[in-house]
Amino acid sequence: MSQSDQISTQQEAPDHSSAEPPRRSPWSKKALLVRAIWGICEFLLWKPSPVWAWGFRSSLLRFFGAKIGTGVRIHPSAKIIIPWHLTLEDGVLVHERAILYALGEIHIRKGAEIGPMSHLCAGTHDFTDPAFTLIREPITIGEGCVLGAGCFVAPNVVLAPRTALMPRSAMYSNSEPGTCYQGNPAKLYTHTQEQHGDQD
Repeated sequence: MSQSDQISTQQEAPDHSSAEPPRRSPWSKKALLVRAIWGICEFLLWKPSPVWAWGFRSSLLRFFGAKIGTGVRIHPSAKIIIPWHLTLEDGVLVHERAILYALGEIHIRKGAEIGPMSHLCAGTHDFTDPAFTLIREPITIGEGCVLGAGCFVAPNVVLAPRTALMPRSAMYSNSEPGTCYQGNPAKLYTHTQEQHGDQD
């Protein structure tokens, strides 16, 4: 073999030192099994259920470990991922095609309303880690909050009571009570009438 062939072979050899480590599931076998069972129930029971079957869907979530208050209304087109990390207090409304991605705990307090196609994402991945480690961070939606259509709430965010998000807003930080935000990233837009009343 000539010297040029040896150099070419050396150049083509793969560099295993920079290869990514294997990405392993953070879920136990039991958790994966329960998630699979929930997925089947979601497909066969949740999605086909009539819109007015609020109590049935609440009972189904309770069966899988969610904490559900009274008067909770969740549309059958809403996507619930890992329901045992979910707490919905009395009178919560979850509208069409909303996503509650409960990798971490999601706690929605009394009377809050989650608008159509809104996305609560209680988890992410550490992109600085070659293993892409899963990070589960909670979300809290305060009492009386209203999320307009298509809103996004990031992991580790707390919306204070009576916070309102304008449609398509994306919230990456905590809010102040009685305030309204808009934009991506969401910025303070105005105070609610109730907040103005508290200041007078």
